[in-house]
Amino acid sequence: MFERFRACWPKINHANYKPLDDTSMSHPMLQMLRSDVVPFLKSFLSSERSYIPREDYKEMIQPCLTVLGCPVNDHDQANSHYCFRVPGAYHMARWMAKVIYCLKIFLFRDEFKLTVSETKNLTEFCVFATHIYVSAWISCPMQSDAPINDLQLLARIDQYSEINKKIATAATKKLQNHLWYLGPELVWLALFSNKVANTEKKMLVEAMIAAGLDASVRGIKFPPANVEQLKRTQLHELISSTTTAALLSIGLIVALLNGIDPENWSDCPHFQQAANVVKCLKVVNDTAECSIALMTSFNKSITKSEAEMQKLIQVVKDNRERIPDSSKASLASAKMATK
Repeated sequence: MFERFRACWPKINHANYKPLDDTSMSHPMLQMLRSDVVPFLKSFLSSERSYIPREDYKEMIQPCLTVLGCPVNDHDQANSHYCFRVPGAYHMARWMAKVIYCLKIFLFRDEFKLTVSETKNLTEFCVFATHIYVSAWISCPMQSDAPINDLQLLARIDQYSEINKKIATAATKKLQNHLWYLGPELVWLALFSNKVANTEKKMLVEAMIAAGLDASVRGIKFPPANVEQLKRTQLHELISSTTTAALLSIGLIVALLNGIDPENWSDCPHFQQAANVVKCLKVVNDTAECSIALMTSFNKSITKSEAEMQKLIQVVKDNRERIPDSSKASLASAKMATK
C-alpha cells in the first residue's frame, strides 16, 4: 500500500484532504483525549520550543494535527499554508515512517483508491495513533518523564478498550515486551520530571532510603501476568535497592534529598549535576531511529529498491558473522571457509 501511494503521489490533489470523520469521534473519551493531545502536539511546533530532535518528528506531528481536524498553525485556520512532503523511503524497523505514511494515506483517502478493508483498518489505526500513540512516541526523548509516561500510556491504552478493545489488547500485548523499562533500575528518573507530583517524589526518596543500596540485585522484568497490577501501580512502588544504586551511579546520594522539599532540589549542587547527566542520556528509540535514518540515507546511494536493501542488510549481517573483527586470525578463518 505504501509503494502504491508513493507512486500515486504526483497525481494527488494536495488540497483535497479530509480529516477524521469517523462516528467514534463523538465518544466522550476521544473528545477528552483530543483536548489533551492537540495542545501538547502544538507545543512542539511553537517557536519557543526547540526540542524536536529531527524533522521527521515534525513531519509526524503536522499530519497528525491535520487528521484531528486542527490547523497546524493557530494563525492559519484554513491550514492553507501547510504543504505535504513527498512520501519518502520507509523501513521495516522505522515506526515513524510507517505512521507518517498511514496518516497521509488516510488524509487523501478520497484521492487514493483503497479497498473497504484497507479503509476500515486505516481508520482504526489513525484513531489510535492520533489519540494515543503519537503523543507517547513524541514524548519518548524526554528522559526524566519516561517512567511516568509509561505508566500513563498503559492507563490510556486500557481506557482505549472502550473505543476498540481489539487494538487496545494488541497494544498492551506489544507493550508487555518492553516493561523492563519500568523496572527499578530506571524509575529514579522520575525524580527529575516536572510531570511527577512533589508528594510522589518524596515517596520515591523515602522508598529508596528504605530499600537500601545493593547493586548486586538486578531489576525485575514484569511478567505479562502482572500487567493488570502494573496499571494500578505508583512509581514509588517500583523501587528496590537497585534504584538507589543506579542513582548513585550518576553521582547522587539519595539521602541528600531526604527532608528537602522537591521544590528546592534544584538548589542542591549534587542534584544539579545529576540533572545535567540525565539531560545527556540517550533514549533508545530515538537513537535507533537515528541509526536507521542514517542507514537509509546511506543505502539510497547504493539502491532505491526496498527489496534489494533488505538483501544488502542480510549480506552485511552474514559478513559480520563470518568476520567479527579485522584481526588476521578472523580474516584467515573467513578465507579458509570460502575455499
